[in-house]
Amino acid sequence: MNVLFLNDSSLLCHGLASGFSPMDDIRSVPVHQSDWEERLNAMLRTWKPNFALAEGVSISTVAPRLFPLLRRHALPLVYWAIDDPPDWRNMSRPLARGASLVLTPAQECLPLYRQEKHHARFFHFACNPFFHHPSEPSQEYACDLLLVANYYTAYPQRRVGVEIILTPLRSGPFHLKVFGNEQWLTNADRYTIEPEVYQGYLPYDQLPVAYSSAKIVLGLHSVIDSPSMMSMRTFEALGCGAFFLTHWSPAIENMFKNHEHLVWSRHPDETIELVRFYLNREDLRHKIARQGQAEVYQNHTYQHRINSIRQDLERL
Repeated sequence: MNVLFLNDSSLLCHGLASGFSPMDDIRSVPVHQSDWEERLNAMLRTWKPNFALAEGVSISTVAPRLFPLLRRHALPLVYWAIDDPPDWRNMSRPLARGASLVLTPAQECLPLYRQEKHHARFFHFACNPFFHHPSEPSQEYACDLLLVANYYTAYPQRRVGVEIILTPLRSGPFHLKVFGNEQWLTNADRYTIEPEVYQGYLPYDQLPVAYSSAKIVLGLHSVIDSPSMMSMRTFEALGCGAFFLTHWSPAIENMFKNHEHLVWSRHPDETIELVRFYLNREDLRHKIARQGQAEVYQNHTYQHRINSIRQDLERL
């Protein structure tokens, strides 16, 4: 297949691209660049993709110009609605109107797309074993507890996870490091972390090293009531061989086993108890981390994901 990515995000380049066959030709024209229309038209004069692919918010500002251009070239669009379900109405629904195939990590959104007469398939995040794997630890990232996540005010359910996972650990005798956007230092919610805890924005290529350097990797989710939707960091952290502690959600329980693949907490007090216990049990941390990695390598790689929809892609 010839595949055109309309973004150059880490999710596509370090993640999704790994799911395609070496025989597939993948090229990109990121639509966030100012000359994207000229570059795309020039490319399509000499190369014919089977479809274009975009994820999330990446095409939201250019859709009025992008959709007519794709129609002129009879080029189908595959839209990966990575912000479902909270952004389904305001973003995924209107962008799906320009797509031939919609992919969603939220199973509960499938009936909504079908009501709108869209062809939609369940398609979750995953890991790339060639990138998401254990790395040599670095003193720069060494700590008891590591969180790599942005602070968002747009997703109120995310605050539940913050209060369960992060808040109880800020005042404990733990070496905590948080990487993410600067909203951790200033936001409309007036929830801020200490400057010495905040480590700045982590370059994505440093993710495996960071996850391999911490004793416990923490996880936050923007959705807590979906049967399937969870943070992509879940699959990435497990792929990197990290011991992963997150807050409970139906999706986490539906896909993984507690104290076997990862560990979840339902309450701030439980979080403290779990951290204290597992910091003193390196053997159990390593055992659960190995089992978690084996689980995602066996069932949740991007190759698994692409194989599950390859027939849909070949019919476009």
